[in-house]
Order: sequence, then structure tokens, then C-alpha cells
Amino acid sequence: MSERPIELPAETDFLDPRSQDLDERHAMRMFLGKTPEQAEAMFQQNFLFYQEDLLYMRSAAFRFYVVPALRYLLTDAADGDADAGSTFCSVLEDRAAKEPDALRPLAPLLAEGIAQILARFDRFDCDPDIYGDVPARYRALSSAIEQRASSVDGHSPTEQK
Repeated sequence: MSERPIELPAETDFLDPRSQDLDERHAMRMFLGKTPEQAEAMFQQNFLFYQEDLLYMRSAAFRFYVVPALRYLLTDAADGDADAGSTFCSVLEDRAAKEPDALRPLAPLLAEGIAQILARFDRFDCDPDIYGDVPARYRALSSAIEQRASSVDGHSPTEQK
């Protein structure tokens, strides 16, 4: 039995067809038709350039392409990539603030990914004098993501499990 082919996001998963927003259109031009493997290679090539596109995608495309970004960060290829270590947190913080529902379906994956990032955070070489306390930001973000996910699962965010 063969695996079902991955369904790539369509144009409407990136932007409202009536949108004239240049950032949304740029994100679509960069990622439309790209497989997860191709997207991960793009992030590896220049994370700082491509991560910004994640900010301008509609939720469906964002959920699809944030996974390859995370996968890159968890590889040894991201060692020394301070910008990636820091800006990925910023992307997730932005989504959590502006569109928290976009993160909810990925909450377990993101929480595990953030835990792995934090376990080896020093490998990114994020100088706190330049980037601030990025690990503290990741911890706060992870807590917020987990709280939001548990409140949807029928548990109060303050409820003990």
C-alpha cells in the first residue's frame, strides 16, 4: 500500500485572492508548490530571509511551512545560526499574539520542538547582549501554547493534570 501524496497548500491557503498585500504575495511566490523538503532546504540556505514569509501566510500555509522551519532548527545545520534561533521565536510570538488559533493544531509539535531547541540552545550562539534572553522567551511561549491547547481540550488553563 502506498502513502498518500502530501497535499501542498494552494494559493488560497496563502492569501485571500483579493489581497493586494505585497508581503503576502511575496510569501506565496517563495513557497507555493514547495514540498516540506524543499522548504527546509530554503530555511537552511537563508533562514533570516525566508522566516519573514511565515508572518504573512494565512493559517493553513503557515501550519504547513512552519514545520520545515522547525525541522531545520533541530538539525546540526542550524548550529551557529543565532538569527534562526532568535527569529523563529519571534515568528511564533507574533502568531501567538495575532492569530493564536493558527498555532493550536500544532501545539504538541511546537511544544516538543521548543523543548528540543531549549535543550541545546547554546549551539545557536545567541549572544544575550545582542538577542536578549531568547530562552526565557521560548519558555514563556511554550507555556502559552500549552495553556491555549489545554483550554481547548476541555481543561481549564489553571487546572492540574
